[in-house]
Amino acid sequence: MTLKTRLRLILLRVEDDFRYSRRVRAMLAWLSWWRGRMVRREDSKIRHFTKAFGLAETPGTWRRIMRSLVPLLNSTREPVWRQVVATNSRYATLLREKPHLTRSVVLKAPGLDGEKGLLLNYFEYNLARVLSLSDADLAWLDRRYHLVFVASWSPTDYALLGSALLRLESPLFIQCANEAERGKLAAFHPRLVCLPGLACDWVDPAFYQPKPYGDRSIDLLMVANWGAFKRHWEFFAALRDLPGDLRVVLIGQKEGGRSKEFITRLAREIGVPQKLELFESLTIEQVTDLQCDARVSVILSRREGGCVAAVESLFAGCALAMRSDAIIGSSAHINPQTGRHLRPGHIAGDLSALLAECEVLKPREWVRDEIQNEITLARINMRVQEHALAVGQPWKNNLAVPHWRPHPTIANEADRERLRLAYAELHEKFPTLVGVDLIEQSHR
Repeated sequence: MTLKTRLRLILLRVEDDFRYSRRVRAMLAWLSWWRGRMVRREDSKIRHFTKAFGLAETPGTWRRIMRSLVPLLNSTREPVWRQVVATNSRYATLLREKPHLTRSVVLKAPGLDGEKGLLLNYFEYNLARVLSLSDADLAWLDRRYHLVFVASWSPTDYALLGSALLRLESPLFIQCANEAERGKLAAFHPRLVCLPGLACDWVDPAFYQPKPYGDRSIDLLMVANWGAFKRHWEFFAALRDLPGDLRVVLIGQKEGGRSKEFITRLAREIGVPQKLELFESLTIEQVTDLQCDARVSVILSRREGGCVAAVESLFAGCALAMRSDAIIGSSAHINPQTGRHLRPGHIAGDLSALLAECEVLKPREWVRDEIQNEITLARINMRVQEHALAVGQPWKNNLAVPHWRPHPTIANEADRERLRLAYAELHEKFPTLVGVDLIEQSHR
């Protein structure tokens, strides 16, 4: 490794520790709160206070910040919250150029006797698309459907949640991306109802046919887009201290201007001794085949959402390895049966130990019994049903079974056919929001 590369790794570590420092996040939370106190415009106050609330990581901090938010969570200020969402750079262009819902599924059709259906939206920008409806159209949807939002990141967008709650009369059900955020979500608003499970807990075991450990040919597998937050550099630095004959496979896609060629150069600069195999933009079937042929699946992000790829790896029978300080939803699924939390500064040694012991672990058995899609659905079905009955709403039909493959879709053909009329009604009512082919192409 050249001196230039050593210096680059040092800088990456310093930048990394600063970016993910809990102390820095706490300071930024209070800075945003202070800025919100100083400005006069209500839209600016909402932006600063919701950012501060999202950054806060201790109950004492978010409760203090929440006292500043409560006066703004008032129906008379609803147009201001709507403006904050509409002008958010994360959504503005998307809402204008691609208004159709993606990653969204109808899991229950409305009944003739006033029984509500259920519409599930995954990713924050899809909830923003729903909120782009007119007041009359959103009120129609609210009367006809329970709305479920599945967060894709932690923290999620609290300005978006505030706008939704001020425009809806019914509760907004939410499935969080990380258990650590559940308390904060519960404290945000009484009509924000947290559902059981995590955003990553929707994988169908039927798609995974794991090879016996003795037949697996991949030692270490990383399924992660090429974005900087996936932190490939730390994986490569650890590989320098592992045997050169390991078979190491990386699967990714372009992200943040980075491609397979960029990752290849990075590995070469760091001096990875193994002959890496890199694949870009594979189909979900191809990814599954490689997961079922791997012994250990490695995720080295320090913060993201639920990370469905990690749960997919468990269903494929891979032992899962993540940093012990990772703020990732699926990190909660690492236990003595499924994998190992890697200690910062000891990544290579902990990976080596996991490779030695992974054959006796039972990752597939554990996830199959705890978090497969049908189990997750049953828990959510019960929670929404309890709410409906408690407020005097009828509940005769249960939810259809979905799965993430890799995006939400209805699992059973019979359910899909039964729900086609509901999809058609939504398309007819909201042609600019619900595409004619949403039931078949929810990923677009």
